[in-house]
Amino acid sequence: MRIWGTNVGCVFILAAILFSTSFASDKGLIVGRVMDKKTGEGLPGVNVQIENTVLGASTNLHGAFMIRRVPYGVYTVKISMIGYQKRRVNNVNVSRDDTAFVIVRLEETPIEIDPVVVTASKWQEEAANTPATVEVMTSKEILQRNPVKIEDALETAAGVQIIQESVNIRGSDGYTRGIGSRVLVMLDDVPVMNSDFGAVNWFMISPADVARAEVVRGAGSALHGSSAMGGVVNFITRDPQPDSRTYVRALLGVYDKPYEDEWDLNKFQNFHRQDFTHSRKIGNLGMRISGGRSQSTGFTEQGEFERYNLSGKFIYRFPNASKLTLFGNYMHDDSDVFIRWKNQKEATKVPPAELDKHQTQTGLTLFTKYSLPISSKAAIEARAYFNRFLLGTQVTSAGTFAPALGLGGSIQGNLIPFPSVSIVYGSDFKFDKVESDTSLYGNRDAILAAPYFQLDWQTLRNLNLTFGGRYDRYEIYSDPQARFKEGRVYDHFSPKFGINYKPFEGSTFRASVSNGFKFPVVAQLFLEFDAAGFTFRASPDLRSEESWTYEFGWRQTITPTWFFEINGFYTEVDDLIEVLIFPNLEAQFANIEQTQLPGIEFVTNGRWWDNRLGLKANFLYMDPRDEVQDQLLPYRQKFIAFVAPSLRLGSLEFQLDFKYASAQEVYLLSSFPQLVPQKVLDGRIFYYFGNHSFFVGVNNIGNYSYTLRDESLEEIRNFVAGFTMEF
Repeated sequence: MRIWGTNVGCVFILAAILFSTSFASDKGLIVGRVMDKKTGEGLPGVNVQIENTVLGASTNLHGAFMIRRVPYGVYTVKISMIGYQKRRVNNVNVSRDDTAFVIVRLEETPIEIDPVVVTASKWQEEAANTPATVEVMTSKEILQRNPVKIEDALETAAGVQIIQESVNIRGSDGYTRGIGSRVLVMLDDVPVMNSDFGAVNWFMISPADVARAEVVRGAGSALHGSSAMGGVVNFITRDPQPDSRTYVRALLGVYDKPYEDEWDLNKFQNFHRQDFTHSRKIGNLGMRISGGRSQSTGFTEQGEFERYNLSGKFIYRFPNASKLTLFGNYMHDDSDVFIRWKNQKEATKVPPAELDKHQTQTGLTLFTKYSLPISSKAAIEARAYFNRFLLGTQVTSAGTFAPALGLGGSIQGNLIPFPSVSIVYGSDFKFDKVESDTSLYGNRDAILAAPYFQLDWQTLRNLNLTFGGRYDRYEIYSDPQARFKEGRVYDHFSPKFGINYKPFEGSTFRASVSNGFKFPVVAQLFLEFDAAGFTFRASPDLRSEESWTYEFGWRQTITPTWFFEINGFYTEVDDLIEVLIFPNLEAQFANIEQTQLPGIEFVTNGRWWDNRLGLKANFLYMDPRDEVQDQLLPYRQKFIAFVAPSLRLGSLEFQLDFKYASAQEVYLLSSFPQLVPQKVLDGRIFYYFGNHSFFVGVNNIGNYSYTLRDESLEEIRNFVAGFTMEF
C-alpha cells in the first residue's frame, strides 16, 4: 500500500471504504481525503480530477473520495475547491496489487487566482489554460453586493455594463429594449433566453442559489452559437451538499428623497428580498430546494414589482460513475411598467397615458443532464431542456401573446486521445414555438441544428493551441395568416483559433481570433406595436450580424493572492442590428453595415496584510463606432471603471464600490440634455460570526442623478440592512 499526499493520519478512515466496495479486476482505485490545512477537518464537495482523463469524483461529508475503474498506471491528481488553493499530487500509482491513497490538506485563499471553469471550453479546464478571457465571480462576491436582482451583481465584472435588463460586455449590446441580447446567459450550461424576444429571463436566477458566475468576454459563437456574439454569462448553481444544510438570506431597503425636490413623490419607498436554500443527501441522491421573493415600491411612479421563484436540483450518482441531474425552476413577476418619464423636471413621474400600465411574466424551466464516462479517456453527456415563458398584459395597444415555448437539447462528447490533445464535440438542437395575434408577429415555429467541435493541443509543455468551429442553421417557418407571411432561413459557420503561452511561472499570454454571429429573433423581424407614444415597425428583411474579434492578453500573478491582467481587443461587426428612432417617434430595427469596437482593459485583484486589506479594480477604454455615420454607437460609453477596496478587522469588514462610466455621446432621443457620466459610490459593513453575518449599506451615497437610457432616471440613494444564516 502506498500513500501520496501530505498526511497519513487518515489511512484507517479511508481503508474502511474498501471493505464495502467491489471493483473490476483490471481496474484499480484511487481513494483519498481532503482536509482544511488550518483546522484538519474534512472538506465536503471538493472536486477531484485525474489529469488527462475524464475520471473524477467529489468528496463526501468527511472529505473522503473514491475514484473507481481507474486503469493501471501512474497519474497526476488535481484537487480544487472554490475558496481554496488548487493542489496537484504527482506520481499516483494505480497497480494491480495495490490501492492508491491520496491525502491532501488545502489552504484557504481569499482570491481565485486560477479557477477551474467550464464555459470557455464546454468542459472543466483551468482558466489560465484557455485562450479566452474569463472572470469568475464567487457566491461570496455576488452576495456581498446585496443584489435584489442578480444582474446588479454583474456590474463588478470587468467590461460589463447593465442598462435596464440589457447586459453589455465590452459595448456589445447597448440598450436592446429587451429584444435580441448578444450576450448568452445560461444557468448550469442551459440558456435562459425566451424564444420570441431573445431576452434574458433574469428573474428565475436567485442570487443565493449561485455557486459562481463565469463571465466570458468576447465572441463565444464558435461553441455557444448565435446569442453569444458579445460574450457568455454562465451561472453555476450550488450542488446538493453531503450533509443537511439550510441557508437563509434577507434584506430590507428604503429609498431616500431624490436630489431634486420636485422629483419627490412624498411617499414611503422601500424594497426587500428573502431567499432560502436547503440541501441534503440520501444515499446516492442529492437534493437542493431553493426559493426567493422580492418586492419593491420603486422610487418612481410605475416602479412597483413583486417577484418570486422556486427551484429544485436533484443529482443521482450511479455505481458506474455516471450522473443524472434534474433541475426545475418556476418564476413569477408582477410589475408596473416604466417606459419614459413625464419630463425632465418630473423625472420620477410618467405621462398620464402611461399610468396603470402593468405586466405579468411567468416562466418555467426544466432540464436534465446525464453524464457517462465511457472509459478513462472518453465521456458523453446528453442534455434536454424545456422553457416556457409568458408575457401577460403587454404594453401594446392591442393583441395578446401565447406562452413562448422552447424545447432543446444537446449531445456532447469529450475525448482525450493523447495526453497532449483534448477534443470537445457535439451538437445543439432547439425547437421554438411562439404565438401572438396576427397584428403582432403571428404564429412562428423555428428550428435550430448546430454541430460544433474544439481541439486543444499542448504542443509544448507551456504552449497550448486551440482550434474550433460551429455550424448553425436556423429556420423560422412561415405563417400564412400573419401580415408578413414568409419565413426565414439563416445559416452560419463560426471558426476560432487561440494560443495560450506560459513563458514563466505565473505569466500567461493569450491571443485569439474568433468569429461571432447573431441571427435576428422573431420579435426583431415581425413584431409591430404601439407603446408610450412610440410606434414599432416590423423589419422582415433583417440580415444576420457577423463579427470578427482579435484579442491579445497578458495575465501576471505577482503573489499567491494578487494578479493583474491587460487585454487588448478589436472587433469588426457587419450588419449590426440596432434600433432606429425617427422624428415622428416611429422605431424600427435596422442593419448598420459597418461598425467597430476597439478597446483595452486592465484588471487587478489582490489581498494583502494577512487577508485584511483587499482591492478589486478594472478599467475599460473603447471606441464603439458606427463607420457609416462616423459617430459613436448609441448607449455605449468610452470609459468604464470599477474600484472596490475592502478592509477586514476581526469580525468586521468594510467595503466600498465606485462605478464610473463616461457620458454617452449618442442617445436616440436627443431632445433632452441627459449626457452626464455615471459616478456611483456604494458602501457596506459586514459583521461575521460563524456561518452567519449581518450587514448594513448605503447605495449611491452621493445621491447622484444620471441616466443610462433615454428619459429614465437610475436608482437614487437607498439604505439597506440584512442578514445571512447557515445551519
